[in-house]
Amino acid sequence: MIKSEKILSDLLETQRLNFQHFIKQGLNEELEKINYINHYNFEIKMDPKKLKFKKPRNSVEECITKSKTYSIPLYIPVEIKYKQKTIFKNKYLFWGEIPFMTEKGTFVINGNSRIILNQIIRSPGIYFEQNTNEKSVTATIIPNQGSWITIKTDERGYTFAKIDRQKKLPIITLLEAIGFSRKKILSSIKNTEFIQTYQNKEKDTAKNKNYKLKKQEITEVKLKSNIKKLINKLFKKTKYDLGETGRNKINKKLYKENFWKQGKTLRPEDILGSLHHLIKLKEGLDTTDDIDDLKNKRIRQCGELMQNQLKANLTEITKSIKEKIEDLEKKIKDGKIEINTNEFINYYILTNSFKKFFTSNQLSQLMEETNPLAEITHKRKISSFGIGAIDRKKANLNIREIHPSQYGRICPIETTEGKNAGLILSLAKDTRINRHGFIESPFYKIFKRKVNYKIGTFFINAEQEKKLIFAAGDSINKMSKAKPKEILSIRKNQEFSEGKTAKVDFISISPNQITSVGTGLIPFLEHNDANRALMGSNMQRQAVPLIYKEKPLVKTGIENRIAKDSESSIILRKSGLIIHATNKKITIFETKKGNFNGKTTNKKKTFLNKLKQKIYKKNIFRKTLIRTYKLDKEKRSNQNTQSKQTHCLKKTEWGRKGQVLAEGTGSFKGELSLGKNILIAYMTWEGYNFEDAIVISERLINDELYDSIHIKKYKTYIINKETEEERITKFIPNATLQTIKNLKKNGIIKIGSCIENETILIGKTRKKKTLDIKTKLLTTIFRREIIKDVSLKTPKGIKGTVTNIKILKKKDYYSIIIFINERRKIQLGDKVAGRHGNKGIISKILPVEDMPYTQDGTGIDMLLNPLGIPSRMNVGQILECLLGLAAKNLKEEYKITPFEEKLNENNSTQIVYNKLYEARKKTGKEWLFIPNNPGKSKILDGRNGEVFKQPVTIGYSYMLKLMHLVEDKINARLTGPYTLILKQPIRGKSKRGGQRFGEMEVWALEGFGCAYTLQELLTIKSDDLTNRSKTLIAIMKGRELPEPSAPESLKTLILELQCLCLKLEIFKGLKQNFF
Repeated sequence: MIKSEKILSDLLETQRLNFQHFIKQGLNEELEKINYINHYNFEIKMDPKKLKFKKPRNSVEECITKSKTYSIPLYIPVEIKYKQKTIFKNKYLFWGEIPFMTEKGTFVINGNSRIILNQIIRSPGIYFEQNTNEKSVTATIIPNQGSWITIKTDERGYTFAKIDRQKKLPIITLLEAIGFSRKKILSSIKNTEFIQTYQNKEKDTAKNKNYKLKKQEITEVKLKSNIKKLINKLFKKTKYDLGETGRNKINKKLYKENFWKQGKTLRPEDILGSLHHLIKLKEGLDTTDDIDDLKNKRIRQCGELMQNQLKANLTEITKSIKEKIEDLEKKIKDGKIEINTNEFINYYILTNSFKKFFTSNQLSQLMEETNPLAEITHKRKISSFGIGAIDRKKANLNIREIHPSQYGRICPIETTEGKNAGLILSLAKDTRINRHGFIESPFYKIFKRKVNYKIGTFFINAEQEKKLIFAAGDSINKMSKAKPKEILSIRKNQEFSEGKTAKVDFISISPNQITSVGTGLIPFLEHNDANRALMGSNMQRQAVPLIYKEKPLVKTGIENRIAKDSESSIILRKSGLIIHATNKKITIFETKKGNFNGKTTNKKKTFLNKLKQKIYKKNIFRKTLIRTYKLDKEKRSNQNTQSKQTHCLKKTEWGRKGQVLAEGTGSFKGELSLGKNILIAYMTWEGYNFEDAIVISERLINDELYDSIHIKKYKTYIINKETEEERITKFIPNATLQTIKNLKKNGIIKIGSCIENETILIGKTRKKKTLDIKTKLLTTIFRREIIKDVSLKTPKGIKGTVTNIKILKKKDYYSIIIFINERRKIQLGDKVAGRHGNKGIISKILPVEDMPYTQDGTGIDMLLNPLGIPSRMNVGQILECLLGLAAKNLKEEYKITPFEEKLNENNSTQIVYNKLYEARKKTGKEWLFIPNNPGKSKILDGRNGEVFKQPVTIGYSYMLKLMHLVEDKINARLTGPYTLILKQPIRGKSKRGGQRFGEMEVWALEGFGCAYTLQELLTIKSDDLTNRSKTLIAIMKGRELPEPSAPESLKTLILELQCLCLKLEIFKGLKQNFF
């Protein structure tokens, strides 16, 4: 039972519970479907209820290093009979390997950390829709498994049915085929219009006997011949499944009472009932369903998706077992009577199906490991794509838009930018997903206008919400003080309105209940435009963890919860004394039964003394237990950042239960810490911060404030080691001592050696196979083979230190992996951002003495453009900046909950002004708060010491360094590959491509009249093939450059026009000069 509003549940709890359900129940449910196989003389019985798992063969760390899958072997007891004689009974056979979830809620597949996204789909049930343009009404029956049935009534009144995407069927013929008589159909409908249109249609078909009646007869004959197939499709348990939710929805919509509660298949009465409801809807007696409402949508999680994958492979498993039986029968006939138990089950089917699912499915993705926030948000994402979901091309605006039912369940802000906007969403921070797959949001019950904390929280879904009245989370204080008839802002029928306090049923647990984990980190969120808040929440996931971490001065209170639930840090399970602490492991002496008698201070001293004197009594040993916590070693994340754990508590310290023992990258003192509190000023500086560019001080580089470590991985293979076609060696042909000085005798570089441009990491040589007659003769005379240098070298522009080398032996080859740590400082071109979507690129690095400074001599570290605020409407950054200034001077930290207007409407501005005034009083710095210009102060120019004319807004803001680093983006080339048709340089850094001189760049040169420069760029520097090579020779020999001719791209354009039958030719003078 939860009494506080701080922490509700583990942020990854739903993922873990769903996978546990799959392991405990899901596997049994699916394997029960094939528990008995009778083929030829063999009988195979399985008991999935008694299935067993063995421990994983390798640990998570071993799987990552050896590029293996972290999985558990599955064993099921099998009984096999041959001609009713039992060969063996209750023998556990190996069925395959199932990928197993780690503690962090991830899967390790082929050495990579992967996750399965949550998928949002339409819930099974029946849905009625109305198309105003076509004047038609449709009913759709959606199952959990099987064919979709669509019944449609057009504007003429004719009703048709469609099964999947087959041809239209008259509804009467479909009902007759199912088993209803014509009398029963017409009597149960009791609608004169429908009967009249049906009779008119019959008269029309009777008039035109030659064509229409014959056509109807043919369809009826075909339908009658396919009755069995139709019944199998719709009414068989194995092929059609509505599920519990589908059956409940149909019962609620069509019937007054709950019929066939346990029956999960479709009933003939359901189709007749849907027709009756459709006619009502056509007459306007009933309402349509809102497809985008969350009560009509459900979430498929990792466990269910894996269960569906298993379901799809059941037929293949049974088929393979039958094939094996057939092979055994042939062997028995031939006289080979030996029956091996492993011959019955092909375990590769199950193992490979799950591997295929994890490697090729759209919902299985490489986990974002940039920082703890990126990890946790990626695991809590909801995707509208995948099997049984939406196609991106068909997704309209209605699907993408925010729906009122998403309040407190799906974040209205956090989504991707671009094509997938509104299709990839994020769960709100306090939600949970129930066993049916519906999202539920927590609320407190209100009893006699008071919040009842004792009962705990109530989780309410979108369907239950419509009957209730809710109050906002920031009105808890108002509720207790208000009178019964006092008006309060409420939410009723998914709409915001005003109502009496006496009528309120529930209240939100917190004001920021609607936001996701990422959006909940933005202080003063209510003062920002939603578009910029979206950018802010997305950019925090891209923040690079820094070496020297710092907590934000202005927080929202969710930081410690993210650090804890992301599993990046280790938390103490029980209180105890630390007796050993290193970055490898921490050992703790903890008590079994409670604590020792006495106060905590005395307890520590006595326990320490006993340890020092080594006086251990037997009764102390009974009460104590030694527990060791292993820390994660340094490893490379999927985004090439460094991830490792470092211990916080020292030896001989007392640790309390729930305290942070060791923290990972991106967290500091148990809280999420991604950036730095930087002194910023909103002012222009000689145009260098034009268009969101940022000017920074050299202090950020000298003091290593924004230094981060990046790990790069380089891999090579040695194939056919026995034949020695390839070998690793220190003795490389034509290599100088300088290049091979860091190599060991075996040709691999030493750990700790510094590397620069194109340094040899692994010396590797290869014998040349194809030789000329001359070279063959020379090799036989001198008894030397021609060897080629194929050494692994670092690419250009990379500096770093070799930190780790791994040599893995596989069947026919060795794989050698080298890890290089690179320390990167902040530099020109790097992307920097705040938490409010205020992003920019560093355009100028100024010396410390040239930067403007405050009246107490403190130099400003960053200059932002003030014009970036009015148009973007993210005013929250100013409030954060000013409150940060007060926090720094008062040496305090503040927790600001978004949307919290408990005291009054202008709560946030009041807090900021009060704190600035307090800082001015306590420190004696009058410039901190000037009543005439609140939040602004006069600052001085560092170049001449003069005061700037206008007062400037200065303060401390939490600024992040993002993953978009200039070192990874910058590219230059001399020569490289060209495209096949246009013969222009290839695009992209990874392919050694060139920079494209595009349409807008051409306009720029045209504007300045640079005709010859433009001609050079479009011909001899690009795709004029003959003159391109001539130009290179002319430059080398100092001759005049050749005259450019028609480029290759122009020739292709003319050819394309000629394909469209347009005769277009190029003439040079009088002669034709083309092809």
